[in-house]
Amino acid sequence: MTKNLLITLLTVISVTASGQTLKTEDQNLKGWTKETKVIYADFKGKPTDQLKRLNKEAGLQASAQVGLKSILDVPKKKRDRGRLLEKVYVAPFFIKTTSVTMTKDEKELDKQRLYFDMGEVHARMMRRDIEHIQDSTKAYGTMWILYSSLKDYYCIEFGKMFNDYTYEVFVEKKEGAFEKWRELIDKGLSELEKYATKKEDCHRLLTGLPIDPEYEQSEKVLDTFMRCNQ
Repeated sequence: MTKNLLITLLTVISVTASGQTLKTEDQNLKGWTKETKVIYADFKGKPTDQLKRLNKEAGLQASAQVGLKSILDVPKKKRDRGRLLEKVYVAPFFIKTTSVTMTKDEKELDKQRLYFDMGEVHARMMRRDIEHIQDSTKAYGTMWILYSSLKDYYCIEFGKMFNDYTYEVFVEKKEGAFEKWRELIDKGLSELEKYATKKEDCHRLLTGLPIDPEYEQSEKVLDTFMRCNQ
């Protein structure tokens, strides 16, 4: 066997062992990851009459739409339920087809990108709470019971913060408001670094297919997609 062929085979084996390529976005949704960057081309929506009016009256030049998507997986075999606990996948997604911009100005787009990071902070808080609950109870079924309440709570909290930020930055136009919010969100991301969204989360939510072969989607808690700013 030649040296080059051996290197090629080892490379193939390495790629195979590392698993499948993880999907983090599609034509409509872009999942948050540490490497993700929302760019001008991601704003695929067309300006509505309302946005045009707000642009004229208040100078609003863009509108980002971000939602939290989550799903609950449970062990396939009932005899494994207890030895294995539930798994929750959660991630913020930038919704391309309903996000609109009338400008390429990076400063204005940065104001819209903050919504995406804001969603990530809430995804991390939800993930943190899930870990704390499972570590304290170590009991199967607890997360199955609490999942919907926890999901809805963080969806609502995200919506509240979304609206507060929008009001201060784009309606009141308080001096230094964006910088204040940017600092707040960055602090949250830093403090919750341990609970950052992973590519596996985005892949699971985009494909609808369980990642762990021992797990399946819970039949009684269906996939929920909520646009928490509405």
